Amino acid sequence: MSDGKRFQLGMETFSYHLAIASGRMDILGFITRCAELGLDGVQLNTGYLTPFLKGNSTGLAKIRELTEGFGLFVEVDTRGTDPAHLTDMLGLCKSIGADVLRTYASCGGDLVRELAQAPRHLQAVVPLCRDLGIRIAVENHEYETSQDILNIVRRVSSEWVGAHIDTGNSMMVWEEPVVAVRALAPYAVTSHFKDHIVIVEDGVPLVVGVTLGTGSSNCAECFRILAEESPLQRLVIEVCYGYSAPFRLPQEWGAGGHLGAEAFRIVEGPHDPTWIMPHPHLVSPADQDRLLAWQEESTAQSVAYVKKLNDALS
Repeated sequence: MSDGKRFQLGMETFSYHLAIASGRMDILGFITRCAELGLDGVQLNTGYLTPFLKGNSTGLAKIRELTEGFGLFVEVDTRGTDPAHLTDMLGLCKSIGADVLRTYASCGGDLVRELAQAPRHLQAVVPLCRDLGIRIAVENHEYETSQDILNIVRRVSSEWVGAHIDTGNSMMVWEEPVVAVRALAPYAVTSHFKDHIVIVEDGVPLVVGVTLGTGSSNCAECFRILAEESPLQRLVIEVCYGYSAPFRLPQEWGAGGHLGAEAFRIVEGPHDPTWIMPHPHLVSPADQDRLLAWQEESTAQSVAYVKKLNDALS
């Protein structure tokens, strides 16, 4: 990104995962909320998008009409690298005006096999990407290190396939967020800009989502790297209030991080539930309104924080 420019800012649907799961918000409501927050685009996860479309025969047209009416860019999130699935998802992207499709290689199965087959799968859909003008971004998604993603992207060797940089997911494989962001930045197509901390429950460390700018991921430095060292013109915010994940492999097998150091420092409790909510499913039905209000507050504060970083670019 050249001096004086600012990112277009978007948001991923997971930022409102609790509201969507509760039935208080749907895809159209999410799009509208992003516009109300003064954002420039949306990234729609098929985990929420597909159920909406199944129950709404005019859903595709409504999504496109709404996003175009608000002047928002559109990206789509999916998972897996099966060529038939990616072909379907590229068609979905075309239908709603999305020009980026995010996916990831590992769905929690045989990681070696998933990483090995990904380049071949992605190469198979490059001609369709070219025909439709849609780029695929491969994400570091909890099981993959930045080097795993670089290996895939370099083997595909196409301008139509690049990296999706998630600034928090590297922690689950013991990779410092700043290290992962710097490695992937030159190949970036899109992003999930988020913040995490580490807590310990019953002797087990967990990675937990928090309001951006309040955690351990060094958001400011990650932002600087993306602004100065990546070709990105957009930045997609993903607020992870109400989310937690275990480390996906032992520390000694990981990418160099150490429990208690830097991004992996342990945040001791008790924890304010308005800031950290590792197990939202345990919240009683009577407290659902408060839970959704806390998610809304975390999202609004995160957007304000990223806007402040963005304003400092110009």
